Amino acid sequence: MNINIRQANENDRSDIALCIAEGFKKDFDVLCKNTHTVATAISTGIQISKFYVAESENEVVGVVAISDCNGRAATTDITSYKENFGFIKGRIANLVLKEEFESSLDYPPTTGYIEFVAVRNTHQRKGIATSMLKESMMQSSYEDYVLDVTDVNTAAIRCYSALGFKEFKRVKEKHSKQKGFSAKIYMRYQKK
Repeated sequence: MNINIRQANENDRSDIALCIAEGFKKDFDVLCKNTHTVATAISTGIQISKFYVAESENEVVGVVAISDCNGRAATTDITSYKENFGFIKGRIANLVLKEEFESSLDYPPTTGYIEFVAVRNTHQRKGIATSMLKESMMQSSYEDYVLDVTDVNTAAIRCYSALGFKEFKRVKEKHSKQKGFSAKIYMRYQKK
């Protein structure tokens, strides 16, 4: 399979949103079980300049975002959430996602924060996430990279560890039963 990894452009917006909706389906299911509806709802908040995409045969099959202390990869759009999830769920989505998407990053400008690593369901377990991470880190100009992953996402932890990411912090989740994980693991990669 031939994979091309490149900086995203405006034409990729809906494909990026669909990758995120599929990749984080379990998280979005509480709001809406329809992946396409979720993708439509979040697409307006995608900050294209922060994203890299993996393409196979002119189809976006994966995404990764690298943000920093100057801005995150996604913003919330309460109007879109209310239109797609309904008034009440839209307001809830805005409250929950605002914290997840828009909280400021307490890292220096030389640190890239990796977000939204997601591969379409039809293309998983083919090394695409690894390739996207390697290539996007080579194309960007940060000195080091930080990411977080839930303790139950063992496949992602293995992937990140194999690339040289090392755990530097673990934060217990207050609402672990509702969220389905006990802690967030923070990992760092230092360019050599």
